[in-house]
Amino acid sequence: MQGRRILLFSLFFSILAGSLIYYVLLPRTVTHPLRIDSIPADAYAVPWIRPNPAISVLNSLMSPWNVDAVMTGALRLNITFRIITLNETRVVSSTIYLSHDLDYLYIGGRFQRMFTNPASDSNLTLPNYFNVLFDVNDDGELKSPESGSALGVLVYEDDWRTSGWYRDLVWVDYSKDFHRAIWMFGDDYYKDYLYKAQPSVAGVEAAAEYDNSTGTLAILFSRHLRLSEIADINALQMRSGERWVMGFLLELGYATWYGELSDFVDGWPRKIYPYLSNDCSWWPKLVIDLTNPPSGFT
Repeated sequence: MQGRRILLFSLFFSILAGSLIYYVLLPRTVTHPLRIDSIPADAYAVPWIRPNPAISVLNSLMSPWNVDAVMTGALRLNITFRIITLNETRVVSSTIYLSHDLDYLYIGGRFQRMFTNPASDSNLTLPNYFNVLFDVNDDGELKSPESGSALGVLVYEDDWRTSGWYRDLVWVDYSKDFHRAIWMFGDDYYKDYLYKAQPSVAGVEAAAEYDNSTGTLAILFSRHLRLSEIADINALQMRSGERWVMGFLLELGYATWYGELSDFVDGWPRKIYPYLSNDCSWWPKLVIDLTNPPSGFT
């Protein structure tokens, strides 16, 4: 009888230990199933196209370039932004260009009559900027982590050349500094919330040009479709063979020094700045499909 009890106890312990190994250790070694979303009828599908010439080439040119020609075949969204500034409403007729390959989403823009930042003065030039924001899980609710991109460009009245920066954006459910939910720069989130420096996001490229005679700003930049180094704040981590449908929103604006959450901004399909709600159920849908790469993209 004693031996039988020991045998039953050993069997029970083995089953318990095996279950523990299965549920704790197995997820670390077994890849989760690929995410392949169904495509809604009204979704915007992003085509497989690389900029031509490449963004690095555009940066080496000593003359203006045409974003429409560089992004031939890309998804195009014709949008009118109406940005309320201190003294006027700037009506900016815009075309947004979207394409992708296996590793990057390429985002371009042509913003007619945007002109220079009205908050700038003789001592300081503040950036014009363009943001793209994602509801990565497409569940209609923003919650950490989400994913976004910001391109800021300094433009000048007397020169077609520009300077600028790219920064990741992260959704913060509640900011201790702003006392509300906000989108903030990823490097600031690392510094203020995680108390460390953001890992490198090498590989992102950006180019911009400004026509001072017409006030037209053109931009083009890339953003990673996956980057494990910043996965803790960036939920856009697509794998080859996946197809994702995501809510998305676009913003065009001017940075200011007039106080917290005071930038001059408009959004598409509508303005939500300064982010009083995490409801994104009304955002349009964007499809990035990595399931069947065309020839030349494998």
